[in-house]
Amino acid sequence: MMEDKKMLPEEIILSEIVLNKANHALELIDQEETGRMKKHKSKKSYMVQVAVLACICLLGISSIGVVAAIRHNWGRGMNGNLQANDTQQQLLTDDGVAVVYPEKEDYESLKVVQNGVSIAPNTVIVDDRFAYISFTISGYHVEDGKEPGFEWVDVNATECDLYMSGSMYDGILSDENGAPIYEDGTPIQNREDGSIISHYTDEVGNLEYVIQAFVTDETERILGKKIKIEFENLGTLYKAGFTHDIDGVWSFEMTLPDISSAKYFAINKQLEGTDFSVDDALISPVSIKVNYSTTAMPEIHEDELGVPEIQGVVLKDGTRLPYLTNGGSVGYAGETHAYNIAGYDRVIDVDMVKSLLISIEPGQEPVAVDIQ
Repeated sequence: MMEDKKMLPEEIILSEIVLNKANHALELIDQEETGRMKKHKSKKSYMVQVAVLACICLLGISSIGVVAAIRHNWGRGMNGNLQANDTQQQLLTDDGVAVVYPEKEDYESLKVVQNGVSIAPNTVIVDDRFAYISFTISGYHVEDGKEPGFEWVDVNATECDLYMSGSMYDGILSDENGAPIYEDGTPIQNREDGSIISHYTDEVGNLEYVIQAFVTDETERILGKKIKIEFENLGTLYKAGFTHDIDGVWSFEMTLPDISSAKYFAINKQLEGTDFSVDDALISPVSIKVNYSTTAMPEIHEDELGVPEIQGVVLKDGTRLPYLTNGGSVGYAGETHAYNIAGYDRVIDVDMVKSLLISIEPGQEPVAVDIQ
């Protein structure tokens, strides 16, 4: 249903047009040369060649400009959830890590319409174990002060089990210190009753629903998997309740990108004051997996497994992102090995990472562990 259609053929066609015009111009020059003695080229002949070469250069520059003008714009909700700058959006999309569905030629056919409400995939970003998927919702208008939502959202993948969370994007994101701000950088505002003012709709009145999904088994990978996503019934949410408004089932099937952007780092550093050492890490622009070794498995208290947890990173320029991670899991892979996988609240440049910020005890300052 959602097969990939590459944008590259347009670029190739442009290049062929330029070459054909250039070859035709050179043929005209050659014809003019055969009509006169080669030893006595006229000034006009040189002027023609210069003009043709200038034309070829201009055509080449023009074609490059057309190709460069193709920009990949992630959806508003995906931008709010992963806060990618323009360069990051272009690189990850060009590398095949991200897919922008509105760029596809068959985009209109991907929309599902039920009772006047249209839903279509917008942006998909993956790495080894995490997938971020956003959908644009058109034709549904909610009263100011109410939170739009679905009665049921289901995400299933072939060949692996997934855990998912999702919500309508509300125009609010976290700054580098974990504090909520609006997407334009302005501080959060409250109504008279103390509730936060959210901005669910964009400038044309559309909503965007963003899903974060990751594998439940840390040995599995989500890359290239076929997934099915289903939304059922639209309405508003308040606390744990759902108020029904519009009936409908919107179903989608897609194959996730199969390109990994993660980089491997052998670390082998002891966490002081603990029985754990950091073995290695697989770090991508949108998530991380850290492997630990331990000499003694700690006591498990209810949901507390005692495994150190990644919280953020320190960049090479000194920037600290102590609240980078957003969702994930920890567990044991045997009696002496443990792991932690986590998604982010923003895209990072992996080559700029100097250290990992790892929490050993809840409520205490995280420990910085250099990755090299």
